[in-house]
Amino acid sequence: MGYTHYWHRTEVIQQKAFQAIRADFERLLLPLADAGVELAGGLGEGAPEITGELIRFNGLDQCGHPKNEDIVIPYPSEDAEGIGSSATALDESDSGLITRVKHRCCNGRCSYETFHFPRRLKKEEHGDPDENGLYIDYVKTGFRPYDIAVTAALLIAKRHLKERFQIASNGGDCQWADARRICQRVLGYGDWFGIVEEAIVEEWPGDPPRTREVLVRTLVEVDPAALSS
Repeated sequence: MGYTHYWHRTEVIQQKAFQAIRADFERLLLPLADAGVELAGGLGEGAPEITGELIRFNGLDQCGHPKNEDIVIPYPSEDAEGIGSSATALDESDSGLITRVKHRCCNGRCSYETFHFPRRLKKEEHGDPDENGLYIDYVKTGFRPYDIAVTAALLIAKRHLKERFQIASNGGDCQWADARRICQRVLGYGDWFGIVEEAIVEEWPGDPPRTREVLVRTLVEVDPAALSS
């Protein structure tokens, strides 16, 4: 359980494509910092790792933000976006196992799961590929501020890898809006992307088998020419 982004990718990303992804993401580092997204290394301390073989980062563990003990398992409300204080984050209209929040915040630690994006996968860590020969990976961000950097990095990868990179997400258009805006402002292509939602029926094993309807959200790129038509 937790707010998660998923992606399917090739075992090896060609050097030229990975360098383009790296270069675009590096251009976002200062704008992200100006927006309040402080990035650290994979364990939440030190500098993020951005090389010709790897992009790896997390939020800052010792961020100094105040705690809010009411935020246990944060999950964005339907229209949640942006970054704010944990003191004003709670969406009082919702309750349950997860804590609905109105914007990204932390509970005294801006780190959560490490975003790890290598050029070359270790296949033994990812199981068998899907029917398209792609391997699945994912990260839970806890809707911390560094979630904007994660979604921006995934959007950049989608831009350069096209159909060889597929993204699904727990987040809808609102939750991807910050990444789209910063990519559009700095890189010139954030507006080309949007979330497509599709309801599918999953069958769970049992006697008798059970079914449930699940909403699948996928990031897609739109032909720029279609935006002006």
